[in-house]
Amino acid sequence: MEKGVERALRRAGHNTRLIDDKRAKRLIGRTLTQRWALLHARRFKPDFVFLSKCQALDLKTVEQIIAGRDNSMWYHDPPSYRHIDRPHIAHLAAVGRLARTFFVSGFVDEWAALGLPAKFLPSCADIALGPTRPDRDSASQVAFIGTGYDATRARFLIDIARKFDVKVWGPGWEQWRQHLRWNGRGVYGRAFARVCSSASIVLGINPVIGEGATNYSSDRAWVVIYAGGFYLGQASEGVTSLLRGGTHCAWYRDLDDCVRKIGHYLEDSTDRERIRREGHRFVREHHTYDQRIENLLSGEEFVNPLG
Repeated sequence: MEKGVERALRRAGHNTRLIDDKRAKRLIGRTLTQRWALLHARRFKPDFVFLSKCQALDLKTVEQIIAGRDNSMWYHDPPSYRHIDRPHIAHLAAVGRLARTFFVSGFVDEWAALGLPAKFLPSCADIALGPTRPDRDSASQVAFIGTGYDATRARFLIDIARKFDVKVWGPGWEQWRQHLRWNGRGVYGRAFARVCSSASIVLGINPVIGEGATNYSSDRAWVVIYAGGFYLGQASEGVTSLLRGGTHCAWYRDLDDCVRKIGHYLEDSTDRERIRREGHRFVREHHTYDQRIENLLSGEEFVNPLG
């Protein structure tokens, strides 16, 4: 996400300096990382500071870097407000309270209740990861890309796999490998785009932690659609206002509805291809980092192009 933001800023004509505090901490330790980050800030003299999680930076360091400078923060894992008692989430929230604007891709009211200046800004796609040539090794009727940490999501996929050819991509699926066709590794970058372009349908399944979401979805919807995939995702009232079912993607309500939608779109490849093309066009025009930097720089909340 950080590199996607930086590339978009550079395409828009801005000079940037991206520092990786987490990597610096591994290499030189936490104490020297504070000095290293402050040195970069003094030398570069930014007009604007974009904050990520800042897990390896002390709050005092963040305060010094953003002092007198416009800034914003953008967090893409909003259901974690439920775990504010965990140290890394508590630290992230503390950094968010220092920011002028804390953009979050969902659960805005919940984060605001924790004292953060929260505004809604959905995730998006990176224009560097567009459609690729379909690949036989990456092909399947249904693909799911994600980490195997949620048993309910695994059971959902196992039920789908009883009826269709399903291929799962991502780490952590060892305990379900007897029931799912799993390649044993994750896919990133161009390999991710190849899977999206090669599968007939790419499935989105909300994790349990996302229960109660309205307009929240992970970045999976945007990146799958932009990477050339036909996206079939789990519906909520808010997220279906961001992408129109039957126009940009397809939505399902429960397992039975998902099975019906998969059967329909596997059979009707013309309809599937129409939606895939229109979805890609829509995401390219409205939901990439190149559009999101306007919000990040201005502090203005996202305005849904669909009204």
